[in-house]
This record gives sequence, C-alpha cells and structure tokens, in this order.
Amino acid sequence: MLQLQEIAEHDVSWLAIRQPAVVRMLERELATTDGDAFAAGLELACRVLGGRASLGELRLDHRAVAQGLAAVRAGRCDRAMVRSILEQIADLPIVLTADETAGVATAIAAVIWTILDASVAQLSSRDDALVA
Repeated sequence: MLQLQEIAEHDVSWLAIRQPAVVRMLERELATTDGDAFAAGLELACRVLGGRASLGELRLDHRAVAQGLAAVRAGRCDRAMVRSILEQIADLPIVLTADETAGVATAIAAVIWTILDASVAQLSSRDDALVA
C-alpha cells in the first residue's frame, strides 16, 4: 500500500511541476469543502498527463486550458470520451454528487481537448518547418 501512495504522491508532484495550469484549473473548477472532486480530478489528470505514456515536453498553458474548458462547455467533445471519463470516475474509491461528477468529467475532458489541440498545433508547426 505504501508503494502505491508513493507513486501517487510522485504523480501529483510531477503534475504540479510540469502542468501548473492544469492544477490551477482543477482547483478553480473542483475545489469543495470535502475535496473529493478535486482529488478525483487530480487522479484522472495524472492518468492522462503522467505515467509511462508521458507527453514528453508538451506543456499546457493557462490560455490553452481555458480554451479547452470553453470548447468542452460549448459541446465540442466526443460523447464516447465523456462516457469513458464517467466510467473512470465511477471506478474511483470515492462518492461524488452528480454535480461533482459532471464537474470532474468536464475538467478532464478539457484537459484531453487541450492536449489534442496543443499536439495538433505542434505537429502543424513541425510540418511547416519541414516544408520550408
């Protein structure tokens, strides 16, 4: 059990250092008195951004995260992705209210949308450099 806790602490530390815009968005969107929604958001953000399949040097800034959040709130995300996020939330060992669950799903969908948007932008800039 201690090893899992150490891994989780490492993941959250990594997230705070490498992706502070994401952590601030999670705090802003999910902070409640009991902290369960924020904890769920951190767990899922670590799954998306960290671990063995890390995103390398990709860093998400505050502007990009805000745009991702706006895009998700405008309905510009895949329903299958949202279902997958909701399933992962349901598998967590905490109980969230319906509003908290919706908030976590929205925040994590925004992170994923932002990653995809930033990745496409990065690829586009590389393609332009290769053509030039």
